[in-house]
Amino acid sequence: MKEYVTSVTIAASPERVWAVLIDGEAYRHWNPEIVRVDGRFEPDARVTAHVRLGSGAVRTVPQRVIEFTPPRRMTWVGGLPLGLFVGRRTFTVTPVAGGVEFQMHLHMSGPLSGMILKSVGDRQPEIDRFSDALKRRVEGG
Repeated sequence: MKEYVTSVTIAASPERVWAVLIDGEAYRHWNPEIVRVDGRFEPDARVTAHVRLGSGAVRTVPQRVIEFTPPRRMTWVGGLPLGLFVGRRTFTVTPVAGGVEFQMHLHMSGPLSGMILKSVGDRQPEIDRFSDALKRRVEGG
């Protein structure tokens, strides 16, 4: 099992941050880690995230939206059959003084997680870039 967490304070309303998070079609314009999303973020939706790895390679990752609580929380989960590998990505938007705190938690588990983690490398730099890019996108416009 491996977990990664990133967070950033964004000077904006929860609704503004949420609007950017659920606009999967626009990810290609601002997101350095998830360079494309096929599908719409909504309850129990199936989406495909195109994730850029540290090596520059892009992996296609089918996901299901298992939690969708606007404008506060969304969780996607994907992986291999029988729980051999499970990737769970949770986005949280929490109001704070002057804006919101955005947090993304990436949890990877399952019997094959060691092998898969070795092939994708350290995800922390990529998810940190995600939160930094979200902040720039929301605050810039």
